[in-house]
Amino acid sequence: MKSRRSKATDIKKKVRNKVLERDNSRCVICGDTNMLELAHVFVSRSAGGLGVEENLATLCKKHHMTLDSGKKQEQRNIRLAVESYMRSKYGDIDIKSLKYNKWSFLDVE
Repeated sequence: MKSRRSKATDIKKKVRNKVLERDNSRCVICGDTNMLELAHVFVSRSAGGLGVEENLATLCKKHHMTLDSGKKQEQRNIRLAVESYMRSKYGDIDIKSLKYNKWSFLDVE
């Protein structure tokens, strides 16, 4: 059985489809349409980042891998570009609301 945190950080199919549609099924960095993945942007999954539209962006495998484990400067450049893109879509984003809170009464089922 999955924990509540794991359920909250998972990306549900409905959310995945909305994010892909928002991003035109392209990497938001390079525009590639192959080997696409969804990346937690503002709060990583390992840090409790929720699997919600405002915290997810479409990246090609190369850019997602670089964001997760590239050189620090490469990671920073990608993060800044993706965060700028996300802010163009959602405006000022409350980062705290994108992190799992075990005391929240939100239903994550």
